[in-house]
Amino acid sequence: MSRAISNLRFDYMNTSERRVLNLAEVGIPAVPMLGYCHYRNPRPDVPEHWHSGCMEIHCCVRNALTFGFNGRAYRLAPGEVFVNLPGERHTVSEHPKGLILYWLILRLDAKAPDFLQQPPREAAALRQALLNIPYRHFRGTERVKRLFQTLHLLHDEPATDLRTLRLRTTLLELLMEVLSSAHAHTVPPGEARLMTLMRDMQAHPENEYAVADLARQAGLAPTHFITRFRAVAGLPPRQFLLACRMKAARALLQETAAPVTEIAMRLGFCTSQHFASLFKRHTGITPLACRRGDTGPRRASDRDDGQSPAAETRRGRVKPDARSPARRAP
Repeated sequence: MSRAISNLRFDYMNTSERRVLNLAEVGIPAVPMLGYCHYRNPRPDVPEHWHSGCMEIHCCVRNALTFGFNGRAYRLAPGEVFVNLPGERHTVSEHPKGLILYWLILRLDAKAPDFLQQPPREAAALRQALLNIPYRHFRGTERVKRLFQTLHLLHDEPATDLRTLRLRTTLLELLMEVLSSAHAHTVPPGEARLMTLMRDMQAHPENEYAVADLARQAGLAPTHFITRFRAVAGLPPRQFLLACRMKAARALLQETAAPVTEIAMRLGFCTSQHFASLFKRHTGITPLACRRGDTGPRRASDRDDGQSPAAETRRGRVKPDARSPARRAP
């Protein structure tokens, strides 16, 4: 990539759990990065960063992750879209096991002579619509996911002028569908109550939350409540509470000198051993390793998204199970 698209000190690259394409290499210079991931293990958090002159669009397919922006946390659940505008500082955390995510980075440089090779008037209108998108976090449509999948499939076809045209047409359809979803977004009253309960669980993870009590507060039957909660949060209530406790534990380990046993008791765990076991299963590291400053697992197959020299030598090599993610996505 000739121009930097991120201030991160590493480049995303192909691994056994992630696929990254540069559409500039196949005739679409506005998209220097089209990505897909299916993480089979927890991943390290991504520190605060930004993308100069670029919009970033994410579509969650399975499980959930959290974006931090402007002092707020946005939990991206299955079927939802999250958008970062050019230059916005943001973080990404809680990459859980089983996460499936599509994303792309789109150059919105006003000086570009032909944005997506559209006539100047239409190009300016599309660029302005994207920069003024009404919501950054909203429910997408099934078509958004299918269009992301189609871009991956088209990339794998033999190189022809028609393939480039189909890629550009599909990208335009995707951007218009994202805009349409954002403008159609509303928050149903029932979902608003669920989000209030989620914020309470995030603020007070040490408390116990009986499903029957939560369902009553949401005005739903317990079985329907669990289904709706999972659709909004990406996790069932018990697993969501555990994720909240793990996030609080990480903060306490890194920001205080409180003993591990005290942290475990404070967050409602029966023993420090039980807490340590769950913490390692959830984050990939032990509580003491977290306190030392480790951010997450380091695996030979995926060395912190290319931060190690060894990973740099593998750039561009894709294992067979990551080559065609669109065909495997649910």
